[in-house]
Amino acid sequence: MKYFVLFALFFSTPTFANDLITTNYTCTHKDTNLVRQVKIIHKDRGCEVSYVKAFGTVDETSKTLWSAKNSTQYCDNKGHQFVEEKLEKKYGWVCKDEMNK
Repeated sequence: MKYFVLFALFFSTPTFANDLITTNYTCTHKDTNLVRQVKIIHKDRGCEVSYVKAFGTVDETSKTLWSAKNSTQYCDNKGHQFVEEKLEKKYGWVCKDEMNK
């Protein structure tokens, strides 16, 4: 019985650390009430850049723009570049990093 409990405990708890959102940009546009979010997420050994489109608080769509299996710096660079070059400079969004105000 004690082996069963140990077995259940071992497989019910995560063996890897939880994902850690290190940067969370929230972007707004002066002409509309549209909202964009760019999240840079550090995973166990890799990373992901997530892009969320929302109209107010409804009609939200999300997709992964970039990911890496063995690097977090890759996503940091790609995420920051996407926000600065594309959203802010090209399309006129105003973005704030909610994690590092």
